[in-house]
Amino acid sequence: MIIGLTGKMGSGKGEVVKYLIKKGFEHYVYSDIIKETAAKRNIEPTRRNLQKLGADIKKQSKNLGILSKEILKKVTTNKAIADGIRNIDEIIELKKNKDTCIIGVTAPQKLRYERIRKRNRQGDPKTFQEFKILDNLENRGKTKGQEINRCMKIVDHIIINNKSIEVLNKQIENILKSISQT
Repeated sequence: MIIGLTGKMGSGKGEVVKYLIKKGFEHYVYSDIIKETAAKRNIEPTRRNLQKLGADIKKQSKNLGILSKEILKKVTTNKAIADGIRNIDEIIELKKNKDTCIIGVTAPQKLRYERIRKRNRQGDPKTFQEFKILDNLENRGKTKGQEINRCMKIVDHIIINNKSIEVLNKQIENILKSISQT
């Protein structure tokens, strides 16, 4: 089973990952592939730089699902997470593995900003205004390679992560049960 995760920044994909790792899943991150390339090319790993580099990698390879292809090469067990899907072509490539389920994670914008502010990752927006501008661009598909809203329309399951960790974990468990019954 490969679980692909998509969702807006700060939606709680990381919390979903933590839960699945406890369940024995391997974890692979789309942006890690791009960050490795950025480091080799001495590119500062800001969100904007990584998005541009990701688009360039896809354009050069002539395969918009290239990052999924790279993740599938790394998977070594029958339980893996492909975390951070940003466009439909990555979903299509991942779904070539028949034992794949795509989960979309979402939460209200203000709540997602508060989460981003608390995690304080390099390259994250520092103000709500910066966050809103970036979030609105990404979610309207106006940032190259970013089609999160389109991805959310074709997922197998959606998690609305606006309550407690316990509620989130119960939603994940229900999805796992649903998947195992098919």
